[in-house]
Amino acid sequence: MRKCDSFMGRLFLLCVSNIGLQLLGFVYRIFLSRFAGAEGLGVYRLAFSAYIVIHAATLSGVTMACTRLSAEWSAQGRAGAVRQLVYRAARTFLCFFLCAGTILLGFRDWIGTELLGDGRTVDAMPIMLVCILLTGVENILKSTMIGMNRVDNAAASELTEQIVRIGATIALLSFEQTADLGRIAVLIFTGMAISECVSAAMMVHMYGGLHLPAHCPPPTGKDPFWKIVLPVSASALVTNGIASAGAVILPTRLVASGLSRIEAISALGIVSGIASPIMFLPIALLASLCTVAMPQASRYASKHNQSRLQHFTSQSLFATGIVGIPATALLLPLAPVIARLFFYRAVPTGYFWLIGLSAIFCYYQMITGCLLNGIGRQQFTVMSALSGEALQLILVYLMAGQPHLRVYGYLIAQCIAPIYVVLCNLIRLVSCGALVIRLQRFLGAPLLCGFAVWLWTRIFYSFFVGWLGGQWMGLCCAVVCSIALYLCFLRLFDIKIEKYLSVRGRPMHDLMLFY
Repeated sequence: MRKCDSFMGRLFLLCVSNIGLQLLGFVYRIFLSRFAGAEGLGVYRLAFSAYIVIHAATLSGVTMACTRLSAEWSAQGRAGAVRQLVYRAARTFLCFFLCAGTILLGFRDWIGTELLGDGRTVDAMPIMLVCILLTGVENILKSTMIGMNRVDNAAASELTEQIVRIGATIALLSFEQTADLGRIAVLIFTGMAISECVSAAMMVHMYGGLHLPAHCPPPTGKDPFWKIVLPVSASALVTNGIASAGAVILPTRLVASGLSRIEAISALGIVSGIASPIMFLPIALLASLCTVAMPQASRYASKHNQSRLQHFTSQSLFATGIVGIPATALLLPLAPVIARLFFYRAVPTGYFWLIGLSAIFCYYQMITGCLLNGIGRQQFTVMSALSGEALQLILVYLMAGQPHLRVYGYLIAQCIAPIYVVLCNLIRLVSCGALVIRLQRFLGAPLLCGFAVWLWTRIFYSFFVGWLGGQWMGLCCAVVCSIALYLCFLRLFDIKIEKYLSVRGRPMHDLMLFY
């Protein structure tokens, strides 16, 4: 596959890929909810908490080092050193994986029953490790290719993986037809392992096609590898551990507030398996921006191009707001309908409002964190993320156990923590000269556009349901009209989407989609 040199080309390709992934993931969760139910989704979410922690500890720092260093060395004409980088990253991941796997297998009964609070998660742990091992191979190669602008390879691998995962998981669940929720979790992880095997094989094949020089020493000077890997891995381990602890203690706190254990696990399944996937659908677009923003910021920082870096960070924040806020606003009136039609569940409207607010600040946290990592401020990102997760865990413990809050307390905590982290990250970006704050641009236009989209989406849905007499047609027509209205608002703000789409292979060395 050819190298994509245009920043906008890489961004557009990842957007298309991530939208496809998000839609496939949405279909995947619909099938999971049908086979497992709310309680089954809750058990799977508890087991997935352990997966997240091990994945973060073994891969986060390694993959970030691969993306950043491959981007910097490619920009400096030292792409030949990437082969040694991949070997080093693979050895480091294998060491981390063996340590984590030994702990998980040696203490899996205690981790499942005492730490996760549900013994039905224990059986899924061995196959979980197989998933992580295969994911490690895939992610190391994928992050390296993204750093070298080979986003087409990463996109093809991700789409193939998701398609195989859906097919394998549905086939396993359909064949087994079991009511054992622990067994269902095992089958879901087995489907994941099958898809990761296919994806890892694809990435190995694509990496071999790069034909990198076999012998090329890494750049001279200070070794940046461990400076990236160690703090990022430690941060990811702690922050994801705390985040997973929030999901783990939620059922316990809900029981303390007066719910039964089954009701508490079901509540976790509804929040994590139904409400959150609906409200986080726009993350497909924002994740694409974050993926290409970090290596691009690294290139500007490595060349000491302060003016371009400031412009790039400003445009990245504006893009996050103008995409994330209206997209979330469009979902808010329709989310309860989507939950009823697709998941056969009545979810309280308040859940969607709080999750939507949390999603918006999570998008800002993602982009500010990626920008800070790109300019070499990963230590600060570590501390801000860690303090934010600690704050969220404390708030979850205090509020979710209150009988008058319960799940709402958990969701409120998920809103407050990212607000704190975003403020810390913005202050740091300004202090290091990478950003000039312009509130009217960052918040004014996105909020105005978001309010208009929310208001008209409500009107469109009510009109089409009354006119057409069906929720399915009303939902589809409301979505189409709201998206068209959103594009019209962008033109009123002189934001030209065709410049975002019209890449034509032409190199664009800055984020110029709004000019």
